[in-house]
Amino acid sequence: MHLRPGIGLVVFCANLLWSSYIASGQENQLSAGSFSQIRAVNESLYTDLQNFVCRETVERFKGPLGAVTGQQIDTITAKVSFENGVEHYEQIRQDNRARSRMSSIEGAWSEGEYGTLLRQTQALLGTQTLRFEAASEFEGVPAAIYRFDVSEQDSPWDLEVDAQHYRVPFRTDVWVSKSLAQILKIERTSTAIPFDTQISEIRWSVTLEPVELNGKRWLLPNTGDYSVSYEALNRREWNRMSFSDYHRYGSEVALTFDIK
Repeated sequence: MHLRPGIGLVVFCANLLWSSYIASGQENQLSAGSFSQIRAVNESLYTDLQNFVCRETVERFKGPLGAVTGQQIDTITAKVSFENGVEHYEQIRQDNRARSRMSSIEGAWSEGEYGTLLRQTQALLGTQTLRFEAASEFEGVPAAIYRFDVSEQDSPWDLEVDAQHYRVPFRTDVWVSKSLAQILKIERTSTAIPFDTQISEIRWSVTLEPVELNGKRWLLPNTGDYSVSYEALNRREWNRMSFSDYHRYGSEVALTFDIK
């Protein structure tokens, strides 16, 4: 069974983010973030990603529903870049066995974690309603959670199962730092999947971290999770993703994540 969710990152239009928390009565959720700061932080994400190449590592597991730990299936590694709005995967290896493309790998796999959702969400935020959900924390950082829903008709999320393609409606939650207006985490969850796929839910998330090079900081993908649940079979398959060894195009200098 091949699962192709077509997933990735997210970027916000600053005016939509600003108007959403003002309209919801949560004026203090981003108390230190001015309009210009929100615009600079979020609108630069998509552009900045196209200047980097990195290594993606995917550890794949399977186990019963609700299990915290499971049996590791394999480890997939690849060199990933984002050019002209599309991810490019090179040097793909599955447990040190070379693979020509991600779609040649059996089981749950995905493409687009690195940048596709940036482009998709830029378009969606022009038509979807963004709303404040709750005040929260992410790894000790005070945050505000925002949510938007996308119908099957408007969904860019493509699911491939046994050569059949489905458009998946979904909900997206976004954790935004109250003090810096930076996006900390994005989580996308399916809201309906055709019964004949036997899939009950797909959940995907990615975290972002600041990286520094020559005194300049970028907000880039750090970790991700991708989970496929089969409730009737009491089974779940999940992938843990990490991004490392960041380089800018034309540079041999590696970027490292800040230590908190």
